[in-house]
Amino acid sequence: MAEIYRATYRKPLSSLPRSIKVSTLGWNKHVNSRARLILKGQHKRKVILEKLDLRTKTAVMTARLSKSILLDGLVPNRTERWMSPSARLKSPDHRSLEVENFSFFAAPKSTMTSLAAIAKADAECVSGRINFLDHDCLDIGPWLVLAVMRQEMLPIFNGGAIGDQLSAVIKALRLNGPLRFGLGQTYSDPNEIWAFPLRSRRPAGTSRSPTMHLDPQSSEEVAFELCDQIDNWLQQSSSLELSPEGRRIVGKIVGETLDNAQRHSRPDFPNDGDWSISGYMRRQGTGEGQTFICQMAFLSVGAPISTTVNGCVAATKRQMDEYVASHLSSFPNQLYADEHLRTIYALQDRVSGDANAVENGRGGTGFRDIITFFGDLAAATSTGVGAKLAIVSGRTCLHIDANYCEVSRPARGQEFNIWMNAQNLKGTSIFDCFRGNGIAGSAQSASATFN
Repeated sequence: MAEIYRATYRKPLSSLPRSIKVSTLGWNKHVNSRARLILKGQHKRKVILEKLDLRTKTAVMTARLSKSILLDGLVPNRTERWMSPSARLKSPDHRSLEVENFSFFAAPKSTMTSLAAIAKADAECVSGRINFLDHDCLDIGPWLVLAVMRQEMLPIFNGGAIGDQLSAVIKALRLNGPLRFGLGQTYSDPNEIWAFPLRSRRPAGTSRSPTMHLDPQSSEEVAFELCDQIDNWLQQSSSLELSPEGRRIVGKIVGETLDNAQRHSRPDFPNDGDWSISGYMRRQGTGEGQTFICQMAFLSVGAPISTTVNGCVAATKRQMDEYVASHLSSFPNQLYADEHLRTIYALQDRVSGDANAVENGRGGTGFRDIITFFGDLAAATSTGVGAKLAIVSGRTCLHIDANYCEVSRPARGQEFNIWMNAQNLKGTSIFDCFRGNGIAGSAQSASATFN
């Protein structure tokens, strides 16, 4: 590059009149000086690149900023902060990150901070390592988010620490491919994990089918497969199985959840949003004291719930705006109270963008169905303790546990309400989970303990 610079900008002296030769000599000295600086920089870059593996080296040298809804949400002003290959090599940053309590249940704020740190490293670093310090998988939800992020990131992370039991779960869920993890042999018994491996819809806007809305929908297949897997979990843990009504409810929950993500999550691609879903059951302990931990998680990338709920029918929108205005003062220390309140409102019955469904008393019961089902699932196999649901969307985190399942069964003709206020706060919590833009979309994690 130094020779190219010198050949391009040096001016010949032989054909110049004496009057301007002196100034040209000065110019050529400047060009030679710049060329020597370039040569020094080339040597420095060469030393840095020689320390990287071929894949990372190629990725750094050919890096280009690509648009990513998830990464843009986690790194404010990502376009301005994103460093070009030359800038990264000029001031090389080799970053090591430690991730612990990776769970929207146990530590949603630090989990969001960890995801943001990974996204920030992608925008600034030459290379990096991630050490996952948890012994086991605490929550599938963050892993689904990270898997989608990794598809849109540079492959700058090479290696890091991860426990054997956590590796076994990731391999069983087939997340190691999307996560770009090269996992070695694990020594946990694979028969102790009953997995519903990752299912995901193609990225929004990528279909080439002229009849994509008429083609068989993968959400219908996922619902059928999940019913079979839940039957398997129940048989392994308690010799039970889903009743026909149970299978209908599971099919409805999965169908409505994935259909809503497909129709509403990406305003820029109407009726073509994407989603991911996965789950597993794992045995813990032996004999009479053994328990079975069941986890499910769902991710929709795009607009957060607080945005998509504004597409509800006009009458509902007016009621929601009145509700938000009346309760903003209830969150004096919350930065994003408006978003929290709209997310809460979206959980209520009959909040739907389908005017015909609302008028005829149909639809808008998806969250009630999810809460009720997981409460029933845990209560059928144990005391019901341990059933819980986490919803992370935008900058809002909601926690709902089994104590709330009793109010998710309204009497005939009544509607389900989960306002999370002083009157019905039992088993719920709501708070800011992030100070950036948060999760661009919605992540829902559910967990239940069987014995």
